Amino acid sequence: MPYIHLTTTRKLTLISAGIACFTTVLAITLALYVKELKGSLVNIGGIVIVTSLKINSLIIAAVALALLPAAVVDFLNRRYLDAIDRELGAFFSGLSEAVGAGMTMSQALEYVSKSIHGPLASEIKRVLTQIELGSTLEQALNDMVERLKLPSLRRAAVILITAHESGGRLVDVLSSAAESFLMLRAYEEERRTIIAPYFWTVYVALLVYIFVSFVLIYAFFKPLAVMSAQGALLGLGKVNVEVYRTLLLYSSALEGLFGGLIAGKLKTGKASAGLIHSVTMLFVIIAAFNVMEPIGTLIELTSLKP
Repeated sequence: MPYIHLTTTRKLTLISAGIACFTTVLAITLALYVKELKGSLVNIGGIVIVTSLKINSLIIAAVALALLPAAVVDFLNRRYLDAIDRELGAFFSGLSEAVGAGMTMSQALEYVSKSIHGPLASEIKRVLTQIELGSTLEQALNDMVERLKLPSLRRAAVILITAHESGGRLVDVLSSAAESFLMLRAYEEERRTIIAPYFWTVYVALLVYIFVSFVLIYAFFKPLAVMSAQGALLGLGKVNVEVYRTLLLYSSALEGLFGGLIAGKLKTGKASAGLIHSVTMLFVIIAAFNVMEPIGTLIELTSLKP
């Protein structure tokens, strides 16, 4: 999929799409479940919360869908840029060999664009097309850099422009650049390998929290509610299991939302890269809490058998 250059208009479009998704889901929820919504409102210390699992699931889904357009675009763009970054070492190696064989810079660029694959090949072909239409190599490369805003690509463009203008020992410059980019990529892969356990810890922590929530609801709050209904717990009053489940659901959603941003920060250095993880976690939370009820009921029925 091609890179989506986020101009101001496109950013506003993404924001509008997210708001439209959020409001649409909320409107459908209010239209279909207005009676259930009114019946599930509970006042806790002056704060009114909705205890209906169905409505809360739809609200969290609305938040996830609001983030989804921006998350998907950011995820696809990062994959595109990462593929370019991965190919820069091989690109300069091929360029060095082509120039060493007697080709001009333009001929070498065309040759390498056919020998490599992926987004970098497409970008180099775009640069060559601009050159054929009258742009200089510097203008075409700077246009690519400004559009993609990838630091490693900016360094590569500076090396190509300087080498093209100065001439001299061009093969040595390109070979050194190839070694540098290969080393930088090896360092990046090593960094990701080191960070991976911490990244997955965020997901594991969420799953553990969901499991603890399940245990609390079905091994503690539900038995407590039954005992309080039978008058076995004097002075405790009625225990509303739905309230505790709602609080656990909300706290899980907050953990998933911010945990995803932390995961993105750990993996790429930017919190915005974690939007896709936040959306994934929110949908996992919705599925988990909706599956809890049948599983909990099944366990209760199993435990009642003689």
